Amino acid sequence: MESQEKFKQKLLALRDEYNRKIGAIDADVHHKNEPVEKDFAEQATQRENDDVLNALSEDAKQVVAQINAALQRIETGDYGICDECGAEISEKRLEIVPYAALCIKCAEKAG
Repeated sequence: MESQEKFKQKLLALRDEYNRKIGAIDADVHHKNEPVEKDFAEQATQRENDDVLNALSEDAKQVVAQINAALQRIETGDYGICDECGAEISEKRLEIVPYAALCIKCAEKAG
């Protein structure tokens, strides 16, 4: 695929963006920018918020792992090839989900 360098740059930028999000979430969860509330009711609300933030962080970490896998596929020459059926993943799909490991047909079957 001729445009692999374009996708590599896109993936690197996307990974940086997700890593910044993870860092910001981590700072919020660990209350690095603000102290823990003294009021018990406020602490309960903060804990609920922390649960949501932790879930968002886990989702972001999963995307970073998928991005890293896509970057590895670029290095091995397997980028743009479906992990399931071996067909070429359309460039249109890769534009939308540059870390996609499955073609649209296999992704629909898996989903």
